[in-house]
Amino acid sequence: MTHDERPPGQGVDRGGGSVAGGDLGCEDAMKNVFDYLDGELPPDYSEKVRRHIEMCKRCYPYFNFEQAFLDYLHDRGVKPARSDELEERLRTLLGEVDTEDAEGCD
Repeated sequence: MTHDERPPGQGVDRGGGSVAGGDLGCEDAMKNVFDYLDGELPPDYSEKVRRHIEMCKRCYPYFNFEQAFLDYLHDRGVKPARSDELEERLRTLLGEVDTEDAEGCD
């Protein structure tokens, strides 16, 4: 789903922003929005996030903004790092810092 496939204001707030039936709350949906957009969630959980976003008028604008931002980056040829690539780069950098710190110790 792209940011412009759904008419604005279609979502319905159902008591705390949860999908009817309590499938997924706002906090859980928004914690996973980037993994959802990147297609990194298991299919069943991805479906729960999708249903929540479609129904929640509070979460949909946030999702819509993030999707538009990723579309903007994609249109300009910018490729955001996947989370596992970023994790590996951070581990490498942290390992280099730990090694440098250890060299100065006796």
